[in-house]
Amino acid sequence: MKIALQMYNVRDAISDPATLFAALEKVKEIGYEGVEFAGCFGADATALKEKLASLGLTALGCHEGLGNIDKSDMDEMLAFYHTVGVQHFICAGAPTGTRAELDHLRAQLTALQEKAGKLGMKVGYHNHAHEFKPVDGVLPIEEIGSYCPLELDTYWSFIAGEDNRSYMRKIKDRILLIHLKDGSADGTPCAIGEGVADIQTVLDAAKEIGSEWIIVENDDPTPDGLSDVRRSIENLKANYSL
Repeated sequence: MKIALQMYNVRDAISDPATLFAALEKVKEIGYEGVEFAGCFGADATALKEKLASLGLTALGCHEGLGNIDKSDMDEMLAFYHTVGVQHFICAGAPTGTRAELDHLRAQLTALQEKAGKLGMKVGYHNHAHEFKPVDGVLPIEEIGSYCPLELDTYWSFIAGEDNRSYMRKIKDRILLIHLKDGSADGTPCAIGEGVADIQTVLDAAKEIGSEWIIVENDDPTPDGLSDVRRSIENLKANYSL
């Protein structure tokens, strides 16, 4: 199974195109095979594509929050990532506590899917734990998954009380990508292997459903992003069956 990195993990090392490119070099050196962007810091799309190619990194995906999607030109945003070579455009999260919020999210994701499909890109939704809380008798995660594939964040599904093996089997046809994350029982993320999440269970289930990639993510890297993501991949390779 291939290991990618959500670049949000190393945001403390990035402030402009030059530092983004330097961070990509470090990520490749550490051992990751692909990346998922969390902003591109003003980089030129063609130059970024060429940098990825020179490093042998796959542009697996990108994250954009619903707030940024709302205020941006969808066509322009998608065209940028298409030029970079990004395969999956992921809505990084959204408020889902009311029927109005769920309806707005559906409208935006549906529009994105139509536009992205014309470019050969896929759209997904990245969950947190709040999508597992009912709204008017409906689970937001179920509603969203009915019309949009999911980038399943397995730590947040774990925190929400799901048994990840059973849940991943249940929704296997709706899983687009998988986020592998560790953390404490109270909802504080950490490097892989330093928390209580069901890491091996997720890896086993990912293999069972045919996932090619696992994407490492940590919302709160310590003491800094690059050392944190190094520990994650070292722990993964040393202590778990990939």
